[in-house]
This record gives sequence, C-alpha cells and structure tokens, in this order.
Amino acid sequence: MTITYRRYKDISDYEKICTFLEKSYETYGTRFDNNLSLFEFQCALSCGLEEPNKTIGESLEKVFLWFDDDNLVGFLEEGSFCIATNYRFIYDEVVKVGEKFHSDADNKIEWEIYDNDTDYENVLLENGYYKTDEYWVRRDFNLKKSVNRLELPEGFHIESVPNLKELDEVYKAYKLCYGILFNKSILNNFYETSTYRKELDLVVLGPDNNVVALSSGRYDEKNKLVTIEAVSCYHDYKGKGISKALLLHELIVARELGAEKATVYTAMPEKYPAPNKLYESVGFNLVGKRYVWKKN
Repeated sequence: MTITYRRYKDISDYEKICTFLEKSYETYGTRFDNNLSLFEFQCALSCGLEEPNKTIGESLEKVFLWFDDDNLVGFLEEGSFCIATNYRFIYDEVVKVGEKFHSDADNKIEWEIYDNDTDYENVLLENGYYKTDEYWVRRDFNLKKSVNRLELPEGFHIESVPNLKELDEVYKAYKLCYGILFNKSILNNFYETSTYRKELDLVVLGPDNNVVALSSGRYDEKNKLVTIEAVSCYHDYKGKGISKALLLHELIVARELGAEKATVYTAMPEKYPAPNKLYESVGFNLVGKRYVWKKN
C-alpha cells in the first residue's frame, strides 16, 4: 500500500472524483457531506460566479487528492473532505495539508465532523482543535414509502425552471435560498451536470405569474439518492402551505424518477427554526449533526 497525495491536475481528476463519490456513497453514506450531487452542484456554481467564468480546473485548483497506488481514496476541498471507509487513517495528513494550503490570513481553518466520529475527533484534538456549539443537521426521507400530495392555494401552480422564459425572478428566488445572485451562466452549468433533472428544479408561480417560491434537487441515479438543495418562499407568501406543498411535490417527482432516499442539510434549528420545522413536518428523520471544529 503506497499512499500519496497531490494537487488537482486536470479534467480527468474531476472525472475521478465524480466516480469516487458515486461508487463510495453506499459505504461512507452518512458520514460525509460530499456526494456526487453536491460536488457537481458546487463546481457548476463556482464556475459561473465570476466574470469571466472559471473553468472546472480553475474552480478546483486548491483541491488535493489522495491515492493508493492509482486508486483515488480521498480528497480535500476548502471546507470539506471525503475519505474512503478503509482509509480513515489518512485524516491526520489531510488536516496538516489543509492547515498548510487552506488556512486564511490569520492561519485559521475550520473542520466539520459528525458528532461521535471519534477517530476524526481525536485527530483534531491532537492537533489543537476544539468542538464549537455550531453545527449543521443532516436529515433523510425514505422514498420507498408513499408521499401524499398537498394542494397549492387557488391560483398558484408549479413550473419547471427551464420552461420559464423570464429568468430574472428565478435568479432573485435563488438568491433568497443561497444568498448568491444567480445568472444564466450558472443555470447553464447546472443543466450540463449528470445529476441535474429539470423535474426537480421548480418554482411556484402566483396568480400574476410571479415567482413566489423555489425548490431545487439533484439526482444521483446509481445510488437512487435525491439531494434537496433548497426550498424557500418569499415572506409575503409564507403561512399558506406553499413551501410544504412544493417540497412534497419534489419528493413525489423524486420517487417517480426512481429515487429511494432524499437527503437535506440545514443550519442549526436554534437559529433557523423554519426550514428545520418544514423538513420535519413532511417526515424527514434526523441522521446526525455535523459540528464545526476550530483551532484553539
């Protein structure tokens, strides 16, 4: 066994990472937040955020990959990492590489680890980190069971984003979800990824055909997994059941595509109760909490 690491090199590395994430998901399952859908989403987003647009290589230039001979067994992005099940022992080296190349001007770097992942926690403790009170929540929905539809209020209906001709309102709705003003370049990047399905990229239109809510999801067909990226509704339309109806519609579509599980990540409920209550209300079950670790 010869473990080596190097910096991201070219598009073949992007393909290696996608294959690694797709093949590894069943074994690492709940312990990482990098699945194929999320990785493709972040790459497509990063490539379209700036003018001029970035290439995939430019957006991944700070990624490091670990190999056992020629087999990819782990990789590190800024803020996230993924390691194959039998190679968790490389995490100490992953932390040191992260500190060397990903620290900010104050030499600070944060790690996000699932609660009770003791081998990872021990590595961080040995390297001078402490567990904060900040965390993210992972929830899953079992799509093998039936999903009940909830009707939208009268005058409201659901449309697929690619079917819309006027996209300015869609960009604003995406900003509501992500805090980032989207553009045509980003949407086109999304459309070209393997996990994009237009059936899961949806908006609710009001009586005046204005966008009032948005949801997006992505489908990893091999693992029959839908990742819910976001569900959000404008403040003036809250309290009408629109977000819940849209989310249930998304889950029904996911089930029709062949998905057996949906997963979603939310910020801590103490600060952001609304989205957490939404996912709980339709039957998403808690998988785990991903805590932020910082350097002393």
